[in-house]
Amino acid sequence: MKKETKTKVKKAMTIEDLAMITQKGFAGIESRMATKDELALVKQDVSLMKEEISLIKEDFSSIKQRVSSIEEEQKETNRRLASIEKKQIGTVLSLDETVHRSEFEVVVRRVEVLEKSK
Repeated sequence: MKKETKTKVKKAMTIEDLAMITQKGFAGIESRMATKDELALVKQDVSLMKEEISLIKEDFSSIKQRVSSIEEEQKETNRRLASIEKKQIGTVLSLDETVHRSEFEVVVRRVEVLEKSK
């Protein structure tokens, strides 16, 4: 079976036909376009977002200052701890050079015995 090709008879375009086509085109565009009220709502939303971002920036700045302060305090704490550690090492070294009281008394008695025996 052969497909039958239908031939359309071209109808003359009238002004009314052009007006209908144009009207349909504009109707399609209007349905996709935002209205002034919708744009006003979008502007309002953007304005609120800007305010929120501004508040977030302020909070971030405050947090940044706090972190900086904590870092400085940490440096000071580390410096003081290092100083304490140096003093502790010095104390341990000086303790190594000292004699316990009982050991000292034993040495004194030995010296006394040696001096008597002379």
